Parts: sequence; C-alpha cells; structure tokens
Amino acid sequence: MANETDHEMINQLSFYGNIGIDQLVCQYIEKHGSRGIYLGDNPLHHPTTMLMTQIILIFTVGRIGHLLMKPCHQIQFISQIVAGIILGPLLLGRLHSGYELLFPLASRMTLSTFAEFGMIIYFFKIGVQINYKNFLKFEKQAMAIGLVGQLSSILLGTAVFIIVSSYLKTDLEGISGIVVFSSLTAFPTITSFLNEMNILNSEIGRMAISTSLVSDKCTWILFFFVVNNVKALQQRSFIPVVVLVGTICYFTTLFFLLRPLVIWISHRNPKGKPMTEGYFLAILFILLFLGLSAQVAGQPAFVIAFWFGLILPDGPPLGSVLAERIDTIGSTLIIPAYCTISGLSTIVPPLTSEAICIEAILLAGLVGKFGGTIIPSLHFKIDFWDSIALSLIMCCKGLIDLALYTLLFKNKDIGELPYTLLIYTLVGVTGFATIVIYYIYDPSKSYMNYTRKSIKDSQKDLEFKVLVCIYNEENVYPMINLLQASNTSKTTPLSVFILHLLELAGRAEPILTKNENINKSYPHEEASSQHINNAFDKFQQHNKESVMLQCFISIAPFASMHDDICYISMDTKSHIVIMPFHKRWSINGDVEVSNASIRTVNQKVMRKAPCSVGVLIDRSEMSGELLVAYEKSLCEIAIVFLGGADDQEALAFGLHMAQHPNVRLTVFWIRVEMLKKQRNMNDPYIELIEHIKYNPNLTGKVNFKEEIVEDGIGTTHIIRTMEGHFNLVIVGRHHRENFECTLGLTEWCELPELGPVGNLLASDFTFSVLVVQQQSFNFDFGCIR
Repeated sequence: MANETDHEMINQLSFYGNIGIDQLVCQYIEKHGSRGIYLGDNPLHHPTTMLMTQIILIFTVGRIGHLLMKPCHQIQFISQIVAGIILGPLLLGRLHSGYELLFPLASRMTLSTFAEFGMIIYFFKIGVQINYKNFLKFEKQAMAIGLVGQLSSILLGTAVFIIVSSYLKTDLEGISGIVVFSSLTAFPTITSFLNEMNILNSEIGRMAISTSLVSDKCTWILFFFVVNNVKALQQRSFIPVVVLVGTICYFTTLFFLLRPLVIWISHRNPKGKPMTEGYFLAILFILLFLGLSAQVAGQPAFVIAFWFGLILPDGPPLGSVLAERIDTIGSTLIIPAYCTISGLSTIVPPLTSEAICIEAILLAGLVGKFGGTIIPSLHFKIDFWDSIALSLIMCCKGLIDLALYTLLFKNKDIGELPYTLLIYTLVGVTGFATIVIYYIYDPSKSYMNYTRKSIKDSQKDLEFKVLVCIYNEENVYPMINLLQASNTSKTTPLSVFILHLLELAGRAEPILTKNENINKSYPHEEASSQHINNAFDKFQQHNKESVMLQCFISIAPFASMHDDICYISMDTKSHIVIMPFHKRWSINGDVEVSNASIRTVNQKVMRKAPCSVGVLIDRSEMSGELLVAYEKSLCEIAIVFLGGADDQEALAFGLHMAQHPNVRLTVFWIRVEMLKKQRNMNDPYIELIEHIKYNPNLTGKVNFKEEIVEDGIGTTHIIRTMEGHFNLVIVGRHHRENFECTLGLTEWCELPELGPVGNLLASDFTFSVLVVQQQSFNFDFGCIR
C-alpha cells in the first residue's frame, strides 16, 4: 500500500515530454519561493527565480547587442537573435557548466511557454492592425513584381534542391518544405522592417507593402491548397484533404461567430473614450479561448491568432488599444525572449557536404527572389538603385518567418542543422540588406532633383499655392486666419492644400489619400477629419472664386511623416508649406508641448521640403482675438528684416499680405552703422529695401522703420518694442553670415530650426510669429547659414 502511495506521489511530481529534440524523462516540482541565500538556499534552483533571471539576462544582452550593432543600422529583431546565438552556441554553449546553470533543460520549457503565450497576443495585435480588404486588392505593378519574385524563388530553389538531391545523393528530408517557406515575404514582416528603417510611407516602402501582400497570398494559397492536395496524391489518402476542409470550417466558425462578438464588445465602449478594463479583459479571454481551440484543432496558436486578428476591423479603437496596452511589454520582454530562445536552439554549423547543400538551396531561393523582383521592377521603369532596394527588402525575413521555422523544428519536420542554417541565413541576409538599403535608398532624393519653389516664384505663376499641415483642431483657425490675411481675391487666387496628419496607431499600413477617398473606407479617420474639413469648407465658401481647396489625409509614423508632406508639396507644386509649432499657448499665457514629435517633423520638413517652409507660432488665444478671419478689423503685421535669402522670402510673403485691405504692414529694417567706404559699395539688400520703399503701388500699405544696432542686444531691444502693437511678426530663419545684428543671439539658440531671431520671438511674447525659410538643400541645422 505504501509503495502504491509513493508511486502516485512521484507521478504527481513528475512530467514527461519533449523539449525540441531533447527528451525530458521526469522533472520533480520544486518550490517557487526561495528562502534566501542566507539560509543556504540557491535561488537558481527555483523556477520563478530562474525565469526572472533569464528574462533579465535576455533583456540586458539584447539591449547591449542592439547598441553595439546600431552603428551598422541593424534592426532590433536581428540584434535579439544574435543575442540568443551569443548566449547559446557561441559563448555559454562552449561553457557547458555555465550554460546549464543559466539555461537548464527544464527551465527552457518554462521560458518557451512564456514566450509562446506572448507570441499569441503579439500576432493577434499584428493581425488586427492589418486591413484584410487589402488582401483582395490587386495593383498591376505589385501583382507582376510579387508573382514573378515568388515563382522565381520557388523555381530556382526547387531546381537547386533537385540537382543536389539527385547528383550528390544527399538525404535532405524535410528540406522541400523549406523551399516554399523561404519564398515567403510576409506583409507584417515588411511593414515592421520599413517602420524601423523609417521608410514605411516612402515610394519604395509603399511598393514593397503592396508586393508583399501578393507574396503573402501566393504562399498561403500554395500552403493550404496545393501542398495538402499534393500530400493527398502522394499518400493516396484523404487525410490531408480532410485537414484542409476542417481548417476551412474552423476559420468559417471564427469569422461568423467570434468575429461579430469581438466587434460587438469593441463597439459597446463609449465612442471617443479609452476602452474600459472589462471590455479589454473580455477580448483577452476570447483570445485565450482562441488559442485553446487552435490547439484542439491541431493548428498553430500564433497563426490562428494572426488570422483572427486579420479578419477583425483594423485601426482604432481595437488596434490602437492593443498597441498601447500590449506592445510595450511584448516588444520589450516577450519578443526578445522568443528571438533569443530561437538563437539558443541553434548550434555551431559544421562545414559538411550536407550543410553546404542546404545553404545552397536557401541562397538559391533568395537569389531567385532578388532576381525575380529586380527584373520586373526595371521593366516598370523604377530607378535602378530603387529597384535594388526593393529587391533587398523583399528578401528580408522577420518574426513570422522565425516562428514558422521554429514550428517546423518543433514538429520535427526539419532537423537541428537545417534549423540552424535557416536562422543564420535569416540574420545574415536581413542584416546585410539593412546596411545596403540604408546607404543606397534615400526617399528625399526625388525632392533634391525637383526644381525648388518659393514665394517669389508665385509672382510669375498664375496662383499662389500653399500647403497647410494640420495635426489637430487647435491648428485650424490660426491657419485659416493666416490664409485669410494672404490677400485672397480674383486677381490673386489662392490654391490651398490641406494635409491632415495623424500618427499611425492601430494600423500596419500607412495611408496617403484625398479626404473623399478616406471617407469611404476608414470611418474612424472620417470622424476625426470632419470638423477640420467643415472649417476649411466654410473658409472656401467665404472666398468664392478666389480660393481653390483640396484636402488630403496622411496616416504615418512621426519618424517618416515628413516624406508625405514633401511628396504632397512636390505633387501640388506648392510655393510654401506652413507647419504648426510644437508648442501652444493658452489664454492665460501658459505654454505646453502638444507633441514633441511635431518638432522633429518640422525639422525634417525644413531640411528636405522642395519649397519654402513656414513655422507658425500661434498666440492668438493669449490676446483673445483672431486676426482677420471673417471680420473687418485691422490686422497689424510686422517683418523683421536683417538680410539674407530667408528674410527676402519673409518679405515677399509680407508684401503679398499687404495687398489685403485690412492688413497694415510694418517693415523693421535692422542693420549696423555703415562706414563711409561701405556706403559707396553696392549692397543688394539696401537696393531691395529702397526699391520697395519707393514703390508707388505700396504707398500707404507698407511702413518702413530703419533701426541701427550694434549687436544682438540692440536687436532684442527693437523686438521688445513691438510687444502689444502687432498681431503677427514674420521673420526669416537664417540671416547674413557673421552678422553683427545677431551677435550673442546664436549662443543661446535653443530652437535652431527657428534661427536666432525666431528663437527669440518664440520665447515670451504675446503676438504670433511666422518663421520663413527659403528652401536650400545640403545644409544641416544651425542658426547661421
């Protein structure tokens, strides 16, 4: 009786199973809590302590590795796998005692379970950020490039596989499936890669996204239908067909039962408010049930989670809530753990004929993908270097590829050597592609070759074209006031292009389109843009036959949002881009930073835009009145002129506004005392001011005040006298080099993107400020140009 009781206790404290290719015979359950080292207890002998130690180690090594690889412009995904390879076969794997101490066989199951559970949530988040309707769209170029690249990868990989198998007489069991999976260019992988490279919404980035959609469709169709039918014919069995039919029925159940339930829960949340804790937990509960049902159905849980998220509506509120609440923990702990475990599972590949043959097959598929992408790209007249960048992007691998390789390895479809070579090839090819793409592809080169536009050019054109950027509703009326003061009339028509900028949240794919198109497909964005559109429509109706209005919307990451701004400004041939300042003032004078990322966007636009750029610092709320919107009140505008290309551009904008009947312009010409010999020399700025001063068309519209100063202190004093007398002050960003009027101001320039005087005007005044820059390429940020 005692022996039977002891046997039952041993069974309760034991576990039988496999970890990878290693068999775990039994594991005695230990206490989760440690009594402490002072009582002689080793904390590493307890599962909870071991798990925390491993996570800390993975996080630390991964971060250090990313910092070391950052000069090589590597993405975090590659750094995390390399961290696992270093912790595994390259470093700790050689020290068997240290490796077993930190990563014992039993603890790897706990760590793997933790990572795989997190992967279910992570892949669900990726899926819910993708609009499944995009999988039904077909673009001619993307379709051709994607199909040719996919087929060439499979055909070349298969050809090399047949040659190696037949002539070298090498047993390559399970490698045939790798040929299909290696040809995959997953859409989530490409969007994640492009986002980290800050080229998500670039021209090649959008082409890569569309092309990857085609590759994704081809791979899954091939996997679900072709592969299962081939297996059925080879095995002369209907089991693969039954599995295929069961999979279709399973997905049908998800689509018609669980999908409406999740949508109903997300819609129950009050509109415009954060999702409540109860609704969020209900969605997580459904996700856990989904993972359980996937295991029962014999399907990979993370794949089912991804596809279930895919059939849900993308974007806010569900996508943004998951990204906000899950992404930090997932990207910081779960994903690094999964990537590191994959690296730990590899070995140091031996230099054998089998390894060489497998690597030849893998590289053949990648060469086929590269060649099959670049040839049709050149056929569609894509620039040569852009075609190379696109081809390299399509060869990159990511987390989905890693998960599929790990799945094949755990199911024993491939051995340890093929798995290791897959991981090493993934790291090598993606790492190499990242470096090359960084150096050969610059989205702004199209703007560099574009003929620059300026406000002075608008005098030659039939109309004045302005691109206005809007982040939120607070930016609307200050921009309308500025446009209304720009003298809109039949003789001087104004073309206004409104670009509503939204941060990419809850979506994987960037959007750049006209507002009438966004209204049909993206109802959430329609709601956020409706008030902005209504305000500008009213502005257009007030200025009939003198204002042409077009509205666009851009949904992109802040890191690459400037590409959309520059593209629209080039496409619309705008003379100036008006950007809101990143700070705003309340009616009581308090200042707050609306979004620090807006400043970065402004800096990049000022550096790369193909036309003039203006940054509007709005303080109209402090005075409690608008400028000239639809009233007939007088608007006082001042221009601070010190000389330079930007000051000339500011002067041109001010003179354009001076034609408005309700605008009174005052030009403050600030200069130093000239010596006698300097008076006899031709000064282009003196001639410009004299020409404008005595222009009969400006008589009574423009006042001139000549101010003599010795240094920046004198300039500051002159600007202080403007307080309380003007609604708007316009100034150029840069001035003449080594100019005495700015002496002392450059050393205290906290906002170099505004220049020394613009930085001063952005401090503690009550009037609004417009800082203007005439675009000039190939210079860095500084107070002096």
